[in-house]
Amino acid sequence: MSAKGWRAWTTREVDVMRANGHLGVEAVHDALLRECGTDRSARSIESQASRCHVSLRVQQVCPECGVVGVRLNRQSGLCPMCTEIMHLNEEVAFNEILQREREEKADEAEVVQIRRERDRMRQRNSRLCRKFGLKSRRDRRDGK
Repeated sequence: MSAKGWRAWTTREVDVMRANGHLGVEAVHDALLRECGTDRSARSIESQASRCHVSLRVQQVCPECGVVGVRLNRQSGLCPMCTEIMHLNEEVAFNEILQREREEKADEAEVVQIRRERDRMRQRNSRLCRKFGLKSRRDRRDGK
């Protein structure tokens, strides 16, 4: 490379490289272009990273909390902490559903209303059986 094309790295460029190094060379190149307006070659970025002891190895990033370099869960795509928090939130939501269902089933006023409706229908059926001489439920069950 000619001396005319060479320019020193600024501390801002090195900071951008450190901040985006875990995303790889291409991401560092794009970040330098976007944030500093400098168009550095991939070779230049690799050389400067080596000099500054910055790793350009692509590492996984948790999409939820942004932690870098941890193993992500294959199914959830999250770090172990975020995966456990997600499972906890699911269990809490399921518990709330169960509590609501239990409260709905144990509503005494509704049970009394249903019981009254059933008694009313039993009485109506009994009157119809007596009035028209039909077999009652018991007689039909016993086969009389």
